Amino acid sequence: MRTSLTIALRIGAAVVMAGPAVAVTFIDTADPLHNTTTPGDNSGWQFEGKFLAYLGVPIGPFHFITAAHIGGTVGEDFNFHGDLYTTVSEQVIAGTDLRVWKVNKPFPTYAPLSSGAKDIGATATVIGRGKQRGAEVFLGAVSKGWNSGTADQVQRWGRNVVVKEITDPSKGKMLVCNFNKPGVAEESHLSVGDSGGGLWVLENGLWRLAGIHYAVDGYFRVPPSQGPGMQDAALFDTGGLEGGSGTSWTFITDRKADKPVSFYSSRIFAHVAEILAITGGDGSLPPENFSSWQALYFTPSQVADSGVSGLLADPDGDGIGNLLEFALNLEPGFNGRIGMVAETGISGLPLVMTEPFSGGDHLTLEFVRRTTASGAGLTYTPEFSSDLDDWTAGGAATVTAINSRWERVKVVDPRTATDDPRFARLRVTLVD
Repeated sequence: MRTSLTIALRIGAAVVMAGPAVAVTFIDTADPLHNTTTPGDNSGWQFEGKFLAYLGVPIGPFHFITAAHIGGTVGEDFNFHGDLYTTVSEQVIAGTDLRVWKVNKPFPTYAPLSSGAKDIGATATVIGRGKQRGAEVFLGAVSKGWNSGTADQVQRWGRNVVVKEITDPSKGKMLVCNFNKPGVAEESHLSVGDSGGGLWVLENGLWRLAGIHYAVDGYFRVPPSQGPGMQDAALFDTGGLEGGSGTSWTFITDRKADKPVSFYSSRIFAHVAEILAITGGDGSLPPENFSSWQALYFTPSQVADSGVSGLLADPDGDGIGNLLEFALNLEPGFNGRIGMVAETGISGLPLVMTEPFSGGDHLTLEFVRRTTASGAGLTYTPEFSSDLDDWTAGGAATVTAINSRWERVKVVDPRTATDDPRFARLRVTLVD
């Protein structure tokens, strides 16, 4: 079957790691509904599945990874977008908090793993199922952050910056993020219940799994005369508080600069050889056809309903059908007409501009497309017209590789745009 869609456009200090711990807590809001749906940028949300009260991530045809300390037994189910996969065996990566589970049937596709090259300094997407933000913590009249609130097991996402790698004596390499104020947009911290969720970094145009959440800093308390102790609190400044536990507490000097708490995620890159030895993989990306893509964003019942997940369906109501969402690296569950960014874009609707070439102004059409190696079965045909009736395919094209799955294409209209109006469109065809 050949299905085709077209887009036509006209230019006109003494704190210890408390653990294991680690819903996502935000610097800007306590709204329990905040960020409970996809961020819309393919930054890992689509690869998260539910295991026990926590999360896990498929990393091979028959394997998913999560935090070892959350437990679990063979025979329990991993829920991946409503499809149940029964665990048949497990293996803990020695000296880490990483556990890899094998399941009884193949995943439709699985997450790419970080190479480590972009981990440190990255603004990461952070995903978990822990607690809501609780009551505000004050030292006198000065706000220091928030205590943890209700545990609701609702999946949420936030952002944070990976500041460094550390080595935990018993759990191996960890990526570290601080809870800063104001921090980055959607700045977040972790709490009990977020264990097993992923920390995702953007590397060569693809969001990759860089870490699995393990622990947070703790515990803390306001000096005893001012209030009780706090467990897994989201504090952007611990200065003037005490850190420790039980009967052992150390005063943290309050200085001008904030001293935020941190959270820790087991670093995938540091243990990738052991992970691939278990999964039998080589680190390359799996092919991704339309049916495997559907399984990342729809439940089995939705996949069976062509009115929701079919090629021409538009479940998020943004005017972009599923075929084009698939072809242009967009998400079918995110209502947003995201446009391509010139020269650096990795997703979005095609960009049309007027640019000078060979002594005259020409339309250019820029878009992302899946590579032949991605296994998508797509054909992209750029076309130009002066009247919206007669369309001509072609034009000089420049192709820039993004990664093994995606490339960026820029096509120049052969005719100038000085006299007649010129139009550009992209025709996308899927042969199934």
